[in-house]
Amino acid sequence: MIGQRLQVSEHRLLLLVGDGVVTSVAVLLGLWIWSVRAGEGFSVAFLVPRAHWFASVPVWLIAMRVAAGWRLIFSVRGNIRSLARAAAALLGLYIVVYFNAPRELLPRLMAVYVLTAATFLNLGWRLIYIWIFTETQLRTKLLVYGAGAAGRAVVQLMKHEGLKSAHVVGFIDDDCAKHELKIEGIKVLGSCEHLCQSVSAERISQIILAVPNEITAEALRALLKCQEQGVELVQMATVYEDLLERVPVEFLEPDWLITSFVDAVRVKDASRLVKRLGDILGAFATALVLALVSPVVAAAIWLESGRPIFYSQVRVGKGGELFNIYKFRTMIKDAEGNGGARWTEPNDPRVTKIGRFLRRTRLDELPQTINVLRGQMSLVGPRPERPEFVGFLEQKIPFYRTRLIVKPGVTGWAQVNRPYGGSVADTLEKLEYDLYYIKRQTMLFDLRIVLQTIRTVLSFQGT
Repeated sequence: MIGQRLQVSEHRLLLLVGDGVVTSVAVLLGLWIWSVRAGEGFSVAFLVPRAHWFASVPVWLIAMRVAAGWRLIFSVRGNIRSLARAAAALLGLYIVVYFNAPRELLPRLMAVYVLTAATFLNLGWRLIYIWIFTETQLRTKLLVYGAGAAGRAVVQLMKHEGLKSAHVVGFIDDDCAKHELKIEGIKVLGSCEHLCQSVSAERISQIILAVPNEITAEALRALLKCQEQGVELVQMATVYEDLLERVPVEFLEPDWLITSFVDAVRVKDASRLVKRLGDILGAFATALVLALVSPVVAAAIWLESGRPIFYSQVRVGKGGELFNIYKFRTMIKDAEGNGGARWTEPNDPRVTKIGRFLRRTRLDELPQTINVLRGQMSLVGPRPERPEFVGFLEQKIPFYRTRLIVKPGVTGWAQVNRPYGGSVADTLEKLEYDLYYIKRQTMLFDLRIVLQTIRTVLSFQGT
């Protein structure tokens, strides 16, 4: 989608290959510095017994993917921040391993050599990539077919994301063409009968389809003719997902669940056994943390507001099944009184002082390890909601109940991207993240979410 005639998947592959090459060069550079400092020749004999250092290449690539999503590819500041985060995280991990490993097993400075070289070489490669694909002559020229709410939304999105690698030349719209010359500051070039002419005149590479209803036979013929000339046709929802890593719930067709979502999820179902195994292993690791912090957390809660230390609450799980979720108590006793279920508000006075700390560090979620081991929850998935809210929200938000086709999670894609929401609008945005996760869930995606959760915990950004 971004870059002349390159699709998103092609950009990702090109970046991955480039990152892999320059990171391999960084490892070679680190080994060369090692050889110089050791007073040995930089030869095959020196490299072979140290070839295991090339295993750091995929580790670095994963760390970069965790630190930055697709939408930061063309952001200089975003790339600098993501590289710095990846380097800091890996350096911290190496220091922990180094001081817990047997003496002389790991070289002290080799990791510093590799991380420094990888950071600067990857930054150089990314800057070159940005320069190449944001030059005017290489920018993708786009037409948006449909100037309604969906078309305007995708244009606003591209402006908001600062997408310098693509340029929207104009709209094609049968209704607006006759009475509006500009929409969102962009020209309306005409109706579908002007499509092919506009594509040729403006040298269009891609047409974004943003029409809410079925395409007419005349428009379909024009679009197919453009496609025959090498122009790429892309759905508005695809652009939205690629840029925001969310599903545009408000702009989905009623049959989206059947035509697009179900098949994507069915393919992911093949990995359920692997995911369950990962949940069990992760839950045991989390249980160790729970055992270590529970005495301190329990004492803090008891000293501030007495018992109970833990609390349970009914939540809705996969397929609408009800279960009791377990947490450390973070609110005052009888927080809801007789007023019924209510959302947590920003700076909610019901949250205790220690409860605020527990929420910011996500430590209050640790007892949910029990729910994971019981198979009621997964480590990663949509946030489990209360049944009182589910019935209300599925009436207000289209496709809301779709999130119940997978197990809820202790953490999730919505949780690491958005703070806790206490309104229908907030819930709608979080649903967009949840549906994106369900549609594209993989073990690598789960790992990315877990690592971002750890980052959230360490930076006290939880809510």
